[in-house]
Amino acid sequence: CGGKVQSPINISTNESTLSSELNAIKVNYTTTNVDIINNGHTVQFNVSGNNTLTINDKDYKLLQFHFHALSEHTVDGNHYPIEVHFVNKYSDSDYAVLGVMYEEGVENELFTKYLSHFPKVNEKYTTEETISLSNLLPENMSYYNYNGSLTTPPCSEVVNWYVVKSSIEASKTQIDEISEMLHKNYRPVMPLNGRKVLSFNE
Repeated sequence: CGGKVQSPINISTNESTLSSELNAIKVNYTTTNVDIINNGHTVQFNVSGNNTLTINDKDYKLLQFHFHALSEHTVDGNHYPIEVHFVNKYSDSDYAVLGVMYEEGVENELFTKYLSHFPKVNEKYTTEETISLSNLLPENMSYYNYNGSLTTPPCSEVVNWYVVKSSIEASKTQIDEISEMLHKNYRPVMPLNGRKVLSFNE
């Protein structure tokens, strides 16, 4: 995993540039069946159905979302307890990944329902139930944007990152349980190497 534009990074709020070139992300997420796998690196929800993000008139299809604890991105040098990545694909060389942070607060509905079903390594859990994907995102979708890579091997440098500024909540018990399960599965922050972090406010 080498290269000049690797992820994650530290986002310095003072050094990010408010950009008039960026647009609001149009989230066209509906529902998906529940299909949870543990691939040894993370717990991942595979997504079915036609769920997309529209960014600059391009539709990126949501493939899966998965969890890291601690957060992979840091903001002004600080980790959040959990970060979820929504991996959206336009083509093999063009991915858009949404990063959403969790902080300690009220109980999280998704975790309340499924944390007890999070599978052990190389196992999976499926059910006919569906989950509403739009409920997994904060209401305000202001974000930081930069060019980077996937954070797991082969760390391909094909990602436009959208790190959402607003976080969502989970209880301390839930955060502790996930953190124990994921065993610090975050990649350390990488050098910026001259990249700019752009900022968009809704």
